[in-house]
Amino acid sequence: MAVSVVQRTLGAASITRFLVYNFTLKMPGSNAFHCNSALSYFTKRNEAAQCVYNKFAKFFAPRVAVFGDVPLWCNRFACIHSCSKNGLDDRNPLDSDIEDETGEEEYQELYNRFMRTTEMGHQLLVVQPYVKWGPSKKSITTPELQLEEAVALVRTLRRWTVVDTEIISLKNFDKKTFFGKGNLERLQQRIRKDKKITGVFVSTNILKGVQHRELEDHFRVPVFDRYTVVIQIFREHARTKEAKLQVAMAEIPYLWSRLRSIHETAASRPQGASAAVGGPGETYLELRRRVLSGRERKLSRSLESLRSQRQLLRGNRQKHGIPVVAVVGYTNAGKTSLVKALTGDDRLEARDELFATLDVTVHAGLLPCRLQVLYVDTVGFISDIPTQLLESFRATLEDAMLADVIVHVRDVSHPDSEAQAANVDETLRSFDLTPELLDNVIVVGNKIDLLPAEVADATRSDWLPVSATRSIGLDALREKIEAAVLRATGRTSMAIRVPSGGEECRWLYREAAVTGVSADPRDGQYVYVRVVISDKQLGQFKRRFLSGKA
Repeated sequence: MAVSVVQRTLGAASITRFLVYNFTLKMPGSNAFHCNSALSYFTKRNEAAQCVYNKFAKFFAPRVAVFGDVPLWCNRFACIHSCSKNGLDDRNPLDSDIEDETGEEEYQELYNRFMRTTEMGHQLLVVQPYVKWGPSKKSITTPELQLEEAVALVRTLRRWTVVDTEIISLKNFDKKTFFGKGNLERLQQRIRKDKKITGVFVSTNILKGVQHRELEDHFRVPVFDRYTVVIQIFREHARTKEAKLQVAMAEIPYLWSRLRSIHETAASRPQGASAAVGGPGETYLELRRRVLSGRERKLSRSLESLRSQRQLLRGNRQKHGIPVVAVVGYTNAGKTSLVKALTGDDRLEARDELFATLDVTVHAGLLPCRLQVLYVDTVGFISDIPTQLLESFRATLEDAMLADVIVHVRDVSHPDSEAQAANVDETLRSFDLTPELLDNVIVVGNKIDLLPAEVADATRSDWLPVSATRSIGLDALREKIEAAVLRATGRTSMAIRVPSGGEECRWLYREAAVTGVSADPRDGQYVYVRVVISDKQLGQFKRRFLSGKA
């Protein structure tokens, strides 16, 4: 049936082959059910797959009712944005509205050159530098724990492996060659002898342009810093248009910094065979600048549109007065698992890997007092990455920044838990949160079940012990969240005496959170309705039902 609808709209002659994908449809007030629909197709004109949902949005809206006798609401679409005759393209599938006018090919060439990407992945020597003395020395963590996280980052990437590791002590990270002469020569010899090593990961937040160039000149293999590795992970894990937009924007500052640092000879090299693309006389550097500037402009417009959409959604939630609880924490601390445990939302799928969640999602839940709240699951934080990387996710992180209550999830089973918590606190302070919101942070010690019994019993006073997967401590957490929400939103729990079955009772059920009803023992025509109600709602109730009464 779906194919015939597409044929009637597009014309049967234009369709060469269908790619049929499953998606969920839901009728208002009913459970979701599945059906098949042709979302992507090949055209004879260019053999490129095009997404019907994006390219023909107006087609799907009025005609989706073909699957039933009533209008249907689309709950989830599986969309394909780039394709080839042989199957899906492995490139980052951004929508056409954010592609640069010079084309994706030029940008991809620029990205691959500076990010050193390859389809075969990399076999890396991971080097963890640290400052042994002085103000730059990290006092909470250890270089061994930092190295463990660096290795975990690499292993998160498909087809990337760790060949060997090394920890190197430095006076500072300011040298032109980053390492001293002795360490530099030793690493150089090590890389030349071990033919398995195809790249070096220097686990510092971001290398200066001159440092990056000097290291690659000495090592003769690609050199990566934490920024480039995390960007690769973001690219692999981005699923939705929002996430892909923000990852694409996070790439731009890094590419600009690398573009400014390339050799002058390479920068002024004529465009040559590609001069028709850039115009006569355009240099290689000028073409790259134009490609990057064009992409940055389009991404900025798309992100501004995303920010406006987010503001509209937040406005709708605020209009209905639903409290918002933001769940934040270090990457892989168990935020998604906790949200799933608190809401019972089976659609959430927690994965044991770094940066499994790149989208900020919202899920409804009930507090013990029966008040509905919205839990916001956010992208995880991590140490030693430039602030502009998380800044690209500000459009969606604003949902957390404007919450009523923040729940900070810590993985207390992790050996570097203290340093991770300090990083999250520092990141939250960088978002210019209000003092009231910072004072309303609930710290949760997750994965308590993974600690030895004697350690787990000695609970700390500054965090609440829970296990999201074993449902340990969740009732106590809900009560703590409830108290914080009521305090932050100016709500009160009280009993109101109203006529049984009257308009007052119906209004309270509609506008407030009713937690219980009991009969008035002195008058059977009245009941006591226990509610959680805001000052604003209480004022409305009094004006509507009590004005003029003695």
